Amino acid sequence: MTHTQTRFATTPIAIIGAGPCGLTFARLLENENIDYVVFERDANSNPTLMHQGGTLDLHANSGQQAIKKAGLFEEFRKLARWDATRFVIQNPECTLKATFGEGRDAPEIDRFQLRQLLLDSIPSHKVQWGHGVRNIERNLSCKSKAPELTINFTNGTSASGFLLVVGADGAWSKVRPLLTSAKPEYSGKIFIEGRISHGNPSYEAALELSGPGNMMALGHGRALGVQQVADRSYRVYMGLEAPETLTRTALNMDDTKATKEKLLSSTEFFKDFAPDLRRFIADAEGPFRPWPLYRMPVSSLCWARVPGVTLLGDAAHVSTPFVGEGVNMAMHDALKLAQSLLKHCKSLKDDNHKDVDEIEQALAEYEAEMFGRAQDFINRCMLSEEMFFADNAAQKFIDLVTDATNRQQEQLFSGSSSSPQGQTEQPGTQSAQYSKI
Repeated sequence: MTHTQTRFATTPIAIIGAGPCGLTFARLLENENIDYVVFERDANSNPTLMHQGGTLDLHANSGQQAIKKAGLFEEFRKLARWDATRFVIQNPECTLKATFGEGRDAPEIDRFQLRQLLLDSIPSHKVQWGHGVRNIERNLSCKSKAPELTINFTNGTSASGFLLVVGADGAWSKVRPLLTSAKPEYSGKIFIEGRISHGNPSYEAALELSGPGNMMALGHGRALGVQQVADRSYRVYMGLEAPETLTRTALNMDDTKATKEKLLSSTEFFKDFAPDLRRFIADAEGPFRPWPLYRMPVSSLCWARVPGVTLLGDAAHVSTPFVGEGVNMAMHDALKLAQSLLKHCKSLKDDNHKDVDEIEQALAEYEAEMFGRAQDFINRCMLSEEMFFADNAAQKFIDLVTDATNRQQEQLFSGSSSSPQGQTEQPGTQSAQYSKI
């Protein structure tokens, strides 16, 4: 294979990864006429069954704020499912159930819809498909202030000449090693994903229980979720405390029937869940996809400043999904970095002059803010994760929601309904219905 190297002499910024995070950052730069190029490992923009991702809820003070700053909120409103905030929690025996979350300002949108919305908002030639990163090399002998970085791709080509390389390439980032040796750690939790299509025998039961939103049955160290997506079909999520090797040893993801039989036949899995819940596993359609859950060590969020490189989203602070803020954190990162660059880097719009010191000021400001926010995020994820997999998880979750609802009502009656800036909204604070069956 012939090696081709391209030098981007007038393009200051390379974005690695065309997910919602990288594309949000690209759109924000596009709005300011700052040049960039996005490198993405996928061959094209078409989502595949196994890689299109699930549904995401965008929060008002993070994900939605980034969409508004990107000038895409009206288009987002057309796609968002504002009725999908309904959340049902119950125990494995189906003797305890609570419904809450209706009316929250956290509408759902499928990941592939959000990605396409962002892709459509930037020129198509700005995204280079089929460019998975093999590694990134730094020329340590260079005496110039400008970082001499060469991005080597798995397709045999390479690119250089950038003043800033932004890693938005997810949990297993190829950009991260330039900044830190830290890697994501396995959380001890894994989810297995299946589907319930419109013609599925359990579709009507899913519709009745979850409606346009989500149901989670929690307890005994396990979790079963049924969640509607944009086409009104459902995803089934089976959560377990298990070794990282579970789906390579005890469960064979290539054999859906055998996997379901094991999940339903052992008390280690879902044998002791109520029949009305077990039916969702029995009828779940494959191919099943395993989602082992990882998180960055909190202590890793403090690397020293490295010229010309930074991280966004999961590349910086991947964590477990138990506070529902992963994509919101990532899009907020994109917004904060764009704002810091605009504040400090007046020269980025000048093709003939780029000030490296200005870029470093912006990166230092962005990372200082991001570190504290990310540490708090991962700590909250760990606390929520512990609750989700507790023996009496459903009761704990319902108590949390009830307490949050009561606090909000007290604020309303005292004449103070606003929350301190940065405070995380607890799910379901706008409505809750609780029952023992």
